[in-house]
Amino acid sequence: MSLPPLYALRAFEAAARTASFTRAGEELHLTPSAISRHIRTLEAQLQRPLFTRHGPRVALTAEGQLLAQELSAGFRTIERACARMQQRSDGLRLKAPTSLTTRWLLATLQAHRPALPQERVLLHSQWMDVDHVDFASEPYDCAVLLGHFRPHPQWHSLKLVDEWLLPVCSPAVAAQLGLPPIAHAPGAPDVPDPAALAAQAARLLQQLPHTVVIHPSPDRRDWRRWCVGLGLPREPDSPTALVFDTLEQGMAAAIQGHGVSMADLALSADALRSGQLVAAVPTAVPTGDGYHLVWPRGSAHDSAIRALGRWLKARVPRLGDLGVERRTLRETE
Repeated sequence: MSLPPLYALRAFEAAARTASFTRAGEELHLTPSAISRHIRTLEAQLQRPLFTRHGPRVALTAEGQLLAQELSAGFRTIERACARMQQRSDGLRLKAPTSLTTRWLLATLQAHRPALPQERVLLHSQWMDVDHVDFASEPYDCAVLLGHFRPHPQWHSLKLVDEWLLPVCSPAVAAQLGLPPIAHAPGAPDVPDPAALAAQAARLLQQLPHTVVIHPSPDRRDWRRWCVGLGLPREPDSPTALVFDTLEQGMAAAIQGHGVSMADLALSADALRSGQLVAAVPTAVPTGDGYHLVWPRGSAHDSAIRALGRWLKARVPRLGDLGVERRTLRETE
């Protein structure tokens, strides 16, 4: 059996996907009548109707629906193959969320570029409410995403660092709220005293009505998760609040002295170490999520991506010298 003309298959796939000959024509730069002619050519060769026509309205037949599904998958495969051939000489295209990029990934890649694995890394930073990637439709070879990743039938995954949440503010705001540095446990210079931590958490909740609570996500989930993780009786209460889209925006506002923000321990490590930020309560609660490098199974860049993953994992922020207690998931349940 000879294959139908590619132009007819393309016209049909676009019309089926958009449910409109007009929109398909706009997408392919053809007139609606040209789309209609191409589809009739396809129907004639296949000897069956693919659309029912009711004046200007069209609807797929059952056989048309089946063909549309198969063609959509086929064209995605072709587009992906062509895109990868075009990008092959460019290096690895890496997608990453904005906060991670700003606070760690960009500086790490730039500072250590001579030591990177051989293939060049092209970083694409995007804001994502929920971190995601679609390797079938997006032009990336790999991505660093925040989430809780279980074995995936189509992806490989390498965890780089876990996510721990803790409240942070500028030194000036800490002084205004009467939050003194935490004493350490006897004989353990890097372990805060548990009784002092509990007292500091209670003091912070008492003082929050007198300052600005900064929420780094519109749903305000991070403060809630921290309070629940510590078994605190209530969420922070403040007559004024700032609500942002990203952890980076919340941290930037905290550094500028606008209030107390929830932050990720790994992403705030440099600011805590330099004194730009202090931990309002030096107890970090795990969310169960982490930053993972993910890439599609069967990738032509598999060995290069694995080398990049090992390289990044060896350079994640150090956390052990920050004087912050890190709870385990079991302790927070």
